[in-house]
This record gives sequence, C-alpha cells and structure tokens, in this order.
Amino acid sequence: AQAYMVSAAWITSGILTCVQVFRAKIRGTRYYLGTGLISVMGTSFTFLPIARDMVVSSISDAKQEGKCTVNSVGIIDCAGYGKEGYGRFLGTCIVAALLEVGISFLSPKTMKKLFPPVVTGASVMLIGGGLISSGIKYIGGGVFCAENQASREAAFGSGPQLCTENGEVVLAFGAPQYVGLGFSVLAMAVVIQFFGSPFLKSTFIFWALMFGCFVSALTKYEAGEGDKTTCDAEPDLPCIGGLANAVPGKDYVYWDNAGIKSADAITFLWTTTFPLGFAPEYFLPVLIAYFVSAAETVGDIACSCVASQVPAMGPDFDSRVQGGLLADGLNSMIACLFTSPPNTTFSQNNGIISLTRCASRSAGFSCAFWLILFGVFGKIGGAFISIPICVVGGMVLMCFSMVFIAGMKLACTNLTRRNSFILMLSIGIGLGVAMEPQLFIAGGGFAFYSLNLNFLYGFWPESDVCDVYPTRPITTSATCTVDGFTWETNAGVCASLGGIFTASTITGTETVTDCLNDNGACCTEFDDGKRSLRTTILIVLSTPYCIGFLIAMFLNLTMPQDKDDVADPPVPTGKTAETEDKEEKSALPTTTATAMA
Repeated sequence: AQAYMVSAAWITSGILTCVQVFRAKIRGTRYYLGTGLISVMGTSFTFLPIARDMVVSSISDAKQEGKCTVNSVGIIDCAGYGKEGYGRFLGTCIVAALLEVGISFLSPKTMKKLFPPVVTGASVMLIGGGLISSGIKYIGGGVFCAENQASREAAFGSGPQLCTENGEVVLAFGAPQYVGLGFSVLAMAVVIQFFGSPFLKSTFIFWALMFGCFVSALTKYEAGEGDKTTCDAEPDLPCIGGLANAVPGKDYVYWDNAGIKSADAITFLWTTTFPLGFAPEYFLPVLIAYFVSAAETVGDIACSCVASQVPAMGPDFDSRVQGGLLADGLNSMIACLFTSPPNTTFSQNNGIISLTRCASRSAGFSCAFWLILFGVFGKIGGAFISIPICVVGGMVLMCFSMVFIAGMKLACTNLTRRNSFILMLSIGIGLGVAMEPQLFIAGGGFAFYSLNLNFLYGFWPESDVCDVYPTRPITTSATCTVDGFTWETNAGVCASLGGIFTASTITGTETVTDCLNDNGACCTEFDDGKRSLRTTILIVLSTPYCIGFLIAMFLNLTMPQDKDDVADPPVPTGKTAETEDKEEKSALPTTTATAMA
C-alpha cells in the first residue's frame, strides 16, 4: 500500500494541478475556479499529524479490542484496521473541505480580516515547527522506535523498541549509523549552497537526497553479537516478533528491495482502496486544518502573483485568490476520492517562478504531465519507499524547517507591538505542546506502556470516559496443612510431606481499574459521546497548529489596535531602497520542485 500511496499522490497532484492552472470562469457568475498561475499542487503537510493519529488510533483500538491477528512469525497484523482508519480520515476530509469552498466566496475585505499575515504566518510556522521533530525522529531511525523506547521496556522488560525502517539494519533509536546517514544529506546540502550553481541551490533538497541514497547504497553494517535483523534478511533463522538474530560478522544493507519488487510496474488510482467513513471526534481538528490551509494558500497566491509580475492587489488579484481557494477546496475533495490526502497550492511555486523567470501556464501543465507519468510507473514509488528512513529524515528536516522559515517571513511583515504579542502567545503555546506533548496526553507515545499512562493520567484521563471496566476472578491460594501449620504451595510438594492439600478456588470477581500493564486495554465499554469529545479536545490542544491558530485568530479578531502602534523600523543597511528592492526580488528561495512532495 505504501508504494501505491506514493504513486497515487503523484497522479493526484498532476490531475489537480491542471484544474488550478487552467482557471475557468463559472458560467453566469463572477467567480472563478483556479488561479491561472503556475500553481502546482501537492499533498498538504497540514493534515499529516491528523492522518497519522487517526490511523494509529484505529490500530490501537483494534489491538485493545482483540480484533488483530498474529501471523506465522509472531507479528500482530492490524493492516485492515489501519486502512479503516485512513478511510475515515479521507471521508472526514471530504466533508470538511466544504469549509474551504465556503471561504472562497467570502468578500476580499472579510478574507483580509480573517487571514492577516500575523495569523497566516503563525499558522505556517507551527506547521513546520510541529513537524520538525518528525525529521529528527526519522534521522534517529524512525518515528515509532523514537516514541516507544521507554514504553516498550516498561511493558515487557525486553529492551528498547528497535528501528525496522532502514533495510536489513535493525538498531536502537539514535544509533550513530543512522544519524551519520541522515547527516550526510544535510552535509551535501551545505556543500551545494557553498559551491553550487543557482539551479542546484534552488533544487538542493533533491540532490542532497540523491547523495544520501548513494551513500546509503554503498554503506554496509557489520553485525555484532546480539544484533537483530529483518526476517527476510535471514529466512533460515527463527523469526520472533518480526525479527531474526543477525549473524555476527555478516554485512547487512540499509536498502530493502521488497518495496520495489512488490510494486506494480504500471499502476493508477483505485488499484488499492480504503473504506470511506466519518470520524466526528476528528471533525473539528480537520476543520481547523482547512482554515490553516486556506490561510497558507492566500499567502502563496500573493507571492506567486508578485513573482509572475501580475497585479498583487485589486480585482484581478482578488479573483485569483477566490479561484485558488475554491480550487483548493474542491481539489481536496477530489484528492480524497482519489485515495490521496487533501491537496494544497505549494509555496515552492514562487521560488521556481523566480528562478526560471517563466510564468507561462504551459510550464504548469508540463509539470502536471510529468507528475502523472511518475505516478503511473509504480516502480518509481516503490523505489522511494525503499529509501532508508534515516536518509529521508535529512530531507524531511530541511523541508519542514523551510516551512517554518516561510511562515516566519510572512508573520514578520508587519511586526507591531500588538502583532508581536499575538505571535509570542500563539507560537509559545504551539511550539510548547510540540516539544512536550505530555502536557495534555500522558505517556506521549502511541503503544505499549504509554497507553496505560494515557488511560490513568493526563489532562483528561481516558478512564473518565470508561463505562465498564474489565473484571477478573478472585481466587484463594492453594494451601497445604501439616500438623496444624498451613502455607501456600502446590499439590506435589504437599503430597511429599503427607499434608492435606486444599486447591485454589474462585470465590467471585472484582473490577480492575488499576491498568498497570495492559497496554491500554483497560476498558471493555466506553461512553462513545464523551470519548469522541475527549479525542476532539485533546487533538486540538496537543496539535501545535490547531491550538496556535485558534489563539492567533482569536487575539487578532478581539485585540484592539493601538493608535501609536507601528512596526519596528528597518535596520539600516547603507543601501538605497532601490538596491534593496532589486536584491529582494532576485533572492532565490532554497527549495525544490513540488514534485518532491
């Protein structure tokens, strides 16, 4: 399914880019569909945390309810429930996309009031800032092993959760081998910025990723005593829990060709499907995500207009913003029907237009054609999912950091005292919950002992929404009586001593509320309404861009403007305004093409 989802994302991006670039006027109205600019679309980062949480929660619930199966090598298989969670995510996004469609029909005056730079900038900063940690976790070996090191040890006492997303090399999170490969991507990016041409500097992420792939393909890991590897790497050895013992002294590779082999040579949409559903508990977070996406799109279209040398204010600009938002909303609905997450207009378009000095829509259509072509050849998607996750981490870290910087530039365009306070509070709380998610969700992880902590503790413990707890039998201990003395023992020992044995008996049942080590399976029946409300509130509070966006928007709409509140004066540079304007227009953003999305 991973290779298919990569291919489906490319195909979807290509098809929806055509809609955005074409810009058709809706007959009989003054409204448009599309921007008429090079507005290449791609999968929105904004929805990734919500999608991940919905899939993980669906799998966790299936495990707690005993619905998953255990395959022949001891791996718990919940694949069907993961697809079910993703299907609920797609269905929820389809309904919530109507919000962005509605926003597109608001008056320009209302839109400017709702989405000033301080709100849109804060939202974009928190999208990037909240996801930077994912890049670091990838570099260390993977997200799951990063979040469940202590949790697995607490639950089973069998050591930390090992990372299994780097080919045949299975090590603990933070192993120097993983970190070294991840930083090779960053090192190549630095080299390109020092010595590369303008084209290489603007597409450095792609070349840095290719360098990391090259290094990881040449690198091998020599296993030591006690190391583990994948079952596919050692098919003749016992496979326990999805892992086999590595052979000491043997070399193992960081690439896994299984993804390439399993991928179809030619593929298209709907070769893999997901059952659509609706999750009311996630509806509010998804609505907020669309608000953030709309705010980001407004800023992206404005920058694209400037780079394309078309009016960035006035009726023509307002119609492009309206058409772009309408296309974003409708395209997100179509993307979900295409089994891909919601799409949005990417800010990387601005850099490419500035670099090439080409604003022709034919270039946008050409990009769409190549995206569709890459998606149709399924082996390309299989190759991408085979890249070691630590190498991908180097790329992801730079991508999300660039998103943060883009938001910072946008938020600081009018940095008055009032706007500084709005940024201070929204960014402080938003990044704070990203750095310490246990503020609202105890345990911080999504598996093993963390689920016990989440049930018992935190801002709103899950035990508060449990209606029926599990029960266990109350038993008396087996005893042996010899010469008037009674103690606990078994029948064999008692017989050898010639005593009178009394077997253990069940005297009743008791309710279990302690949830000491049940991996979160501590309730047999929840109050569905309260549980949905709890999930909604905790997702909003613990998602950086959700809570940060709400704070920024509320303060912006309610906080009065000071009459003497002016932006900080620019720092003197010794240059004329004309020189600074030319340098600003010629500055090239260090990013890569949207096709990398």
